[in-house]
Amino acid sequence: MASTSITDDYALENIGPCLRLVDAENLLPVIQQAMPGWQLTPCEPQQHAPAICVWQHPNGYWQEAPALPGGMLLDTPAGTACSVIADLAGAYLRHHPEHIGIHCGAVEVNQQLVIFPDSHRAGKSTLTAAFAAAGYRVFGDDVLTLNSYGEGIALGVAPRLRLPLPETLASEFHQFVATHLGPHDNRYGYLALNEQQLASHGVRCPLGAILLIERDESISEPQLVRLQPGDGLWQLLQQNFAEHESDKTLIERFLPLLKDLPCFLMRYRDAYEAATWLATEIDNDGFLGGAVATNMCRRQTAPEAFKQSHVLAPNDTRRWQISPVAHEFPLGEELFVIAKEGGEIHRLNVTSRAVWALLQHEALCQDDIVDTLMVFFVGASRQSIKRDICHLLGQLVSLGLVQPVAD
Repeated sequence: MASTSITDDYALENIGPCLRLVDAENLLPVIQQAMPGWQLTPCEPQQHAPAICVWQHPNGYWQEAPALPGGMLLDTPAGTACSVIADLAGAYLRHHPEHIGIHCGAVEVNQQLVIFPDSHRAGKSTLTAAFAAAGYRVFGDDVLTLNSYGEGIALGVAPRLRLPLPETLASEFHQFVATHLGPHDNRYGYLALNEQQLASHGVRCPLGAILLIERDESISEPQLVRLQPGDGLWQLLQQNFAEHESDKTLIERFLPLLKDLPCFLMRYRDAYEAATWLATEIDNDGFLGGAVATNMCRRQTAPEAFKQSHVLAPNDTRRWQISPVAHEFPLGEELFVIAKEGGEIHRLNVTSRAVWALLQHEALCQDDIVDTLMVFFVGASRQSIKRDICHLLGQLVSLGLVQPVAD
């Protein structure tokens, strides 16, 4: 006789019924330990299966979810918890479109949040855990939701570290992780943190600063420099979850939250050393109050308009003007432009912003623009400026940001 499957449905605060486990009740404590601040509670059996379902499988667990329409086989309880929690975070954001979800680490410092957006292999989760080891409360190491008041909202999910930890990390950090290691396998491990170390689901805290991070094995001690606000905005725009929203809508929502938010770049070799060093800077210099002694720094990155290879012919004599459907969003000395409703965001550098301002004032041809810029770029050859303008105008035209004037 075939055995009867055991099916259990669970609900989460601010979502409702969202998870079904089939013959997989042994997975429940693993998920709960990985997200201790957001407890799953049993609910009445649902007539229609919740969107996220997990079945026991001979080789582990089988999961289906909106992000996994074809299903996925997961081989360990900890790995399955990782996948389920990612889908639960997605479910929360779908249930709360009024919030913005971003990939970032977030820790509470002096009753404000310092957030560090995701940067490939920069050590975001490790740095988050290092802040916990240094005594700061974590709001998340992967997902943070923002409301319209500029507050971060914790989901209650513990930091997850890639295992094994590099041997080069500080011994104090290794000891902290060993003492607080929760559900884990040979690839990932969650930290078991208490309520003082991990903010519970729904706890809010105002944003205080954006911290862009770069790990650099060549430096001997952490370095901190103040950046332009646009650096933080640009990084966060790349990390949002709101795929259903246009870039214009997103920047309109982000801009009020970030226009007065200080932005810093911290370069470091060791995450624990960086967290404890920054703690000292905060205590000594009023980091969030803007009194920290840092060098002003603008990260020199190519403007979005130069990412493609469109080039205007040097003998092109047409006059150009800003497209009437273009939208612009200034932030301090930065300028972000969008070609049309639903178009992509483009960040303009100093030169392209100068050209943009000229074309807003009047329609100009290439040579008119070059003549004007020659006055400002003293020492630059006309040939080099002409070459740059050919590239820039070609890009602006291809992106729909400028158009020729009908004579």
